[in-house]
This record gives sequence, structure tokens and C-alpha cells, in this order.
Amino acid sequence: MRVLGSLLFIGLFLAGCSDLETVKNKDEEGNVVEQFTRRKADYAREGLYRKFYPSGKLQEQANFHNDTLEGERRLFYENGQVQIVEQYVDGQFHGPYRTFYENGQADVEGEYVDNSMQGVWKRHYENGQTMEEVQFVDNQENGPFVEYYENGKLKAKGNFREGDNEDGLLELYDESGELERKMECRMGVCRTIWTREEGDITPAPFPGDSE
Repeated sequence: MRVLGSLLFIGLFLAGCSDLETVKNKDEEGNVVEQFTRRKADYAREGLYRKFYPSGKLQEQANFHNDTLEGERRLFYENGQVQIVEQYVDGQFHGPYRTFYENGQADVEGEYVDNSMQGVWKRHYENGQTMEEVQFVDNQENGPFVEYYENGKLKAKGNFREGDNEDGLLELYDESGELERKMECRMGVCRTIWTREEGDITPAPFPGDSE
């Protein structure tokens, strides 16, 4: 089977600068699957980059500087809807990050700072309703979180510590939004301290605690 490299087509027209050339990679059927500009001297990608589905629809669009991602990068579903929008500075995530369902509805939204997830990140159901909101610090869930049912009612709220570890008071709700259970958590290990049916409960001790 011939590889894409053997189907390389180098466009000879200049992109407004004599040291750049346009490159088109084609599949075995002759469809352009990748197109970008690069420097003639060292082949480093520079400027607009595009990738295509075999159908010819745009799959990805990005920008390169010195062979490194810079600025906005977008990925698309084959129906033309945006799938992901992300920002780069010198090849690292920096700035808003967004993903979308195929129907165009927002899915995930958050912020990167120097290649690290920071601040409140949100996820949504396909109907647009918020699924969860979580605080991130240095790429880890660290701080308050809330979760919702698809009907918009509160599902859970609490705190994460150093990743996906519930820590402190955790409250769980039923689909009508009524408080159902309270739990005391320590680094992901949780003990029930109250239920709607039974009221206050004396929990079992945490591992390492004296009974």
C-alpha cells in the first residue's frame, strides 16, 4: 500500500512570501486530506493548516509558527458542526477550551493557563442543561463541585481534594431535588451521617481513626 508521503504534492505558488511553499497530502483516491504551508529552508510548518475528511469536508483548522501550534485550533464533525475549539501559545494549551455535541450544543467549557486546567470547568447534557461544575487547580479537581440531573435538579454537591477525591461534607439529592443523604468524606472515603428516612446516623470510623 502506498503511504501518504508518496502522494505528496507540493504547490509551487507562493503564499505572499518567497520562502514558503504550499503542501498538499492526498490519499490513494487522490483526495486532499491535508494542506499547509511550510518554510522551504527547513520544512517547518508556518501559517494555516487544514485537514479534511475523505468527503472533502473540513476536519481540522489550525495555525502554526515555527512548526508549533499557535493561536486557535478547531476540529469539526463531518456535518460541519464545530467539535472542539482550543487555544495554544507556543504549542501549549492557554486560554478558553470548548467542546460541542454534534447538534451544536455546548458540552465542555473551561480555561487553560500555561497548559494547566484552572478555575471552574463545566459540562452540559446534550439538551443544554448543566451536568456539573468543578473547580480545577493545576489540572486536578480541587475545590467545590456541583452535579445536576438532566431535568435541572441538583444531584450532588461537595468538595474535591487533589483529584477525584470527595473531601468534607457531601450532599446527595434525588431527581426531584430533595436532599436524600449526607456523607462525611475524607480523601474519597465517605461515611453516611444522615438520611432522609433515618435522620442522623453515627458513622463507622475512618480507617486509622480510633473507635
